[in-house]
Amino acid sequence: MKSRLKSLLFVYLFWVVLFILQKPIFLLFHWNSACRHSFGEWLLTNVHGFSMDLSMAGYFTLPILVVLLVSCFFSKDRLFGNVTKVLTIIFLSFGMLVLVSDLFLYKYWGFRLDATPLFYLSSPKDAAASGTAKEYLSALLLFTLFLGGSMYAYLKLHKRFFSFSGKAYVALLPLLLLGGVMFIAIRGGVGVSTMNAGRCYFSKDIFLNHAAINPTWNFISACFSSKRFDDQYRFMPDEEAHERLLPLLPVEGDSTTIRLLRNTRPDVIFIIMEGIGSNVIETLGGEKGVAPNLNRLMEEGVLFTRFYANSFRTDRGLVSILSGYPAQPTSSVMKYPAKTQNMAKIPLSLKQVGYDLAFFYGGDDNFTNLHSYLVTSGFEKIITEKDFGHSEMSTKWGAYDHVVLKRLLKDIDEETQRPFFKAILTLNSHEPFDVPMRRLEEPYLNSVAYTDSCLGAFVDQLRQRELWNNLLLVILPDHAYRYPADLSSSCVARHEIPMLWLGGALKQQPMRVDTVCSQMDLARTLLSQMDLPADDFIFSKDIFGQRTHKFAYYAFPDGFGMIDHRGVAIFDNASGAPQECDNDTLLLAGKAFLQCLYDDLAKR
Repeated sequence: MKSRLKSLLFVYLFWVVLFILQKPIFLLFHWNSACRHSFGEWLLTNVHGFSMDLSMAGYFTLPILVVLLVSCFFSKDRLFGNVTKVLTIIFLSFGMLVLVSDLFLYKYWGFRLDATPLFYLSSPKDAAASGTAKEYLSALLLFTLFLGGSMYAYLKLHKRFFSFSGKAYVALLPLLLLGGVMFIAIRGGVGVSTMNAGRCYFSKDIFLNHAAINPTWNFISACFSSKRFDDQYRFMPDEEAHERLLPLLPVEGDSTTIRLLRNTRPDVIFIIMEGIGSNVIETLGGEKGVAPNLNRLMEEGVLFTRFYANSFRTDRGLVSILSGYPAQPTSSVMKYPAKTQNMAKIPLSLKQVGYDLAFFYGGDDNFTNLHSYLVTSGFEKIITEKDFGHSEMSTKWGAYDHVVLKRLLKDIDEETQRPFFKAILTLNSHEPFDVPMRRLEEPYLNSVAYTDSCLGAFVDQLRQRELWNNLLLVILPDHAYRYPADLSSSCVARHEIPMLWLGGALKQQPMRVDTVCSQMDLARTLLSQMDLPADDFIFSKDIFGQRTHKFAYYAFPDGFGMIDHRGVAIFDNASGAPQECDNDTLLLAGKAFLQCLYDDLAKR
């Protein structure tokens, strides 16, 4: 029994050590970038990439575990030993090929190897033309060196550590238990989030974050999760699509029709509420008695009454809010750090003019690569569930909203740099709606009531501080929630959400804005009010622009909706037919918008 357990541990630890060694190889290969950083930062790439190394090592060891389990029923140990050698050599060949390809391609692409090379297999000649003969020769020599060295080390150690004889039924249970531990490592732990590239992000310098990523894991993950974006949603010829898109884009040189701010450099706080739609806000025609504080605040601030979520998920909603980028029906761009790292972001625009940045979230910021997106957004401070005590945590997702808002208030009181931009993503109005109060019977409505009470108390406390006089507070959800339960994921009501601007930085309040708009329009609208450039936000529109076409787009699984003054057009791609269409031109505009969006995704 012990011999088989020792054999399994040997294989697993061999892979772990091999992956650890790959990080200094990457850093040395890209010395011009790596030399700017200290030895301590080099070590941190291994610290923050270790869990991904454990995960990938688990994937390569699982087949060996299967062989060892089968071997428990046979006495031919030499046969099974040879099988494990062959499997490991195959995995080593694959891993070294990925490593060397990644080393050479990174200097051109600026991101770790993903499925992108597979996109060019249809034109191998053109793909091969991108490299020089010297590079191909160097790559071949490195591949031979790395593969030869790793195979030599493995075969030497295999003789010493990989040995067993005879049948061993008693080893079955311990091997299965080790397999269970290995599965946890593969998954990335027992928490809500599974292993993703965002877990490796720890630095303001994107190069260090990239250095921490296991290239083999990244490549395999991309192969199984990515699709060619430019092959999806082909509704019309490209020329026609771009012609129909033009009227939907922001007009160059367009000027705003109204000035909301007293000055162009207010302190700014975004409160992004988890899953609170207009259907639970009485002021907007929703349920009565659920959110009295939001109702009260909406009577005081600038309320956008025809505002829509671009998606149905947090990861997509955040990108729409902070990057002004439309959500996608079949994917989430946040899951592709190589695409989001160069994307325009409100925090980065503010950072360039001296704003101090901080993000607050009571949950796990590794979920769906959120952490990597926040880091590349320029946030210097990121507060997550790790920063709160056990008594402050709910049973499922993380810290309670009132605890995180209290932490935000403390941070504001201790803030020494002005102006500042702070964003908070609330949490507890998400399933399973675990909140420390019981006012309403329906769990979702009760959770909204709880978050509403937290927001009301937070805003009231902010009013008592001097900084309120120069504060812009923007309150909006990441998406709406499917309430009531029979609400279709594609219907307009599923995406109706509130947006409210509050604070002493506003010239005029109360005020109602009845213009059709959506989350992705916040970026250009806010930056226009602050006299900051917003040309990089290619899909975002100024809600108050004089010549901008006012519309809202939203995505649902494999479909989209479009809303403007002409009505509504909802298209379900699975069925290939519109679910609702008040105007054929609007439907064609929506198809063109989605087609061009996926073209843009493909190029990023």
